[in-house]
Amino acid sequence: MNKIFVFLIILLLPVAAFAQPVYLLSDSSSATIKRYAVLPDRDYTFEKIVSDTTLAFVEGDSLGKGHATHYWLKIRIKNPFHYAGEFYISLNLNLDNILYYFNENTQKWVAYQNGMASPYIGKRNVNEMACILQGQAENVLYIRVDASMLRGHNYSVKPIIKIKKAAYVDSKEQMMWLSWIASFSVLILFFINNLYIYFGLRDKTVLFYLIAQLGGMLYITAYKRFYSIFFSSPIFTSTVSTEGQLHSFDMTSVLMHGSILLIMYGLVQLTRSFLSTKKILPVMDSALRIGLLVYVLVTVILVAINIFITYLEDYTLLYHNILALLLITIIMCTCVVGYLRKLPASTPFLVANILPLIFMFATALYHVFISFNFTDGSLMPDFSIISQALAFSVALVARTKSIHKDLKAKEIEARQLEFDLKEINLRQRLIELENQKINADIRHEKTRNELLEQRLEVNQRELASTTLYMVQKNELLASLKTQIQELDKLYPDSKHQGLKSIESILQSNLYLDGDWRKFKLHFEQVHPHFFENLLAKYPSLTKNEIRLYAYFHINLSTKEIAALLNIDPASVRRAKTRLYKKMALVEESDLQDDNN
Repeated sequence: MNKIFVFLIILLLPVAAFAQPVYLLSDSSSATIKRYAVLPDRDYTFEKIVSDTTLAFVEGDSLGKGHATHYWLKIRIKNPFHYAGEFYISLNLNLDNILYYFNENTQKWVAYQNGMASPYIGKRNVNEMACILQGQAENVLYIRVDASMLRGHNYSVKPIIKIKKAAYVDSKEQMMWLSWIASFSVLILFFINNLYIYFGLRDKTVLFYLIAQLGGMLYITAYKRFYSIFFSSPIFTSTVSTEGQLHSFDMTSVLMHGSILLIMYGLVQLTRSFLSTKKILPVMDSALRIGLLVYVLVTVILVAINIFITYLEDYTLLYHNILALLLITIIMCTCVVGYLRKLPASTPFLVANILPLIFMFATALYHVFISFNFTDGSLMPDFSIISQALAFSVALVARTKSIHKDLKAKEIEARQLEFDLKEINLRQRLIELENQKINADIRHEKTRNELLEQRLEVNQRELASTTLYMVQKNELLASLKTQIQELDKLYPDSKHQGLKSIESILQSNLYLDGDWRKFKLHFEQVHPHFFENLLAKYPSLTKNEIRLYAYFHINLSTKEIAALLNIDPASVRRAKTRLYKKMALVEESDLQDDNN
């Protein structure tokens, strides 16, 4: 009897050693399964896993310990409820997993494959795998886990298995859809409205607002991974943490960074354009431009490294978000400075910036210190983007009013300019008429001057002719007088009374005033008021001195003047010297009187 008992104990020892505890479901919506068994995969088929009782699943073993690329997980779950329920199973290592469960209705094993590297199945969430657990029964689940990424690491990880009620997951999924539809609808409506405004005004400020809105629509779509419903995303680089969490840089990450770049670019350029910082706030404008340039360069470099070289998102996320926070801070400071400077529409712009920038600030802090999980159901990005669209639309309305006000002012200014132009045209026409009159006067005066010049030329010719005649006549008379005197000398005894009479006549003709008056008449026609001005300046001049000065004025030679005056040339020179000395004394006397 004792031998039989010992034999039974020996037979039951392996069963006790390899018996797997059963996980009991509870009423909670989500729970973590800590009871499972692990088997390294040796290219086993699922039929072999189910039918071969010799395969040893080790309770609570780690993945990566045996350096295998795939592992099988066996989970026993007791559903204490009366009815079968639908649940979702998820693993932290979600590269490419296949869940197998037994369907009582079809009496067949059902496979459900999901994961980052799994074939595209048109689902937003690539981690959760659906299964049906029978009520009042123990359900056995098998999961084939792709652990190929662990081969490049020197550590093993324990899988974290979570089970969630389908109703709970579906409600969260529905909430995600509703929030996305609501946010996207609001954004698209504002986008269309502001697009219409842009084509009407062609205002760059509205264009930058549209760019920020486009970035917001892409951001909430990428944040909730809705793009994965339409196409699968390649994994560019990835890594596995020591806790077994898979971190990857895929198309979602690229879209996230790209959408944030659009938002930041739109906000910075919107601020610069709205407040005219380039002209009014050059220091803040430089800070905005440099901050945006640094953020763009850092983002592009980090995205390129994560795509083509290695995964760095976990190490750079904190600093990248800090850089975004600094840029948001610069935008806020610019708004405050613009408000303090009382710039046009700066008050509504500051108010419009406060709420969305606070939400953006909170979103960045949330991702840095709490979670960067795209499927955590946070509505912070939705609030941030929607508040941005609403607030900046209000600011754009204020700007539009300001633009209309400026347009009215410019319209009034344009009308004033039009009136001024008309007045200027009238003045110009008046000036043209005056110029025409002046030109006519000039032509008349020119004609008159030409006539005067012709008359002056005639008078000058007559003066020259008269002067020449007088010189020749006096020379002839002087010659006749000389001849008569010589005859008197040759025949002193035979003087004829007629010759003396002729000599007397010749002497009197040499000093006839008629010739002088004729000369003076022609001289004054050429030189008006000459004698009046000369006597006014030199009242002490004698008649002969005036006559002599007139001859000097027309540049007659000493010989010609001597012939006119019937004196010797030496006498002319002496008379000239006396005349100029007399005139010099008068001028010197006038200077002394002026000084006194």
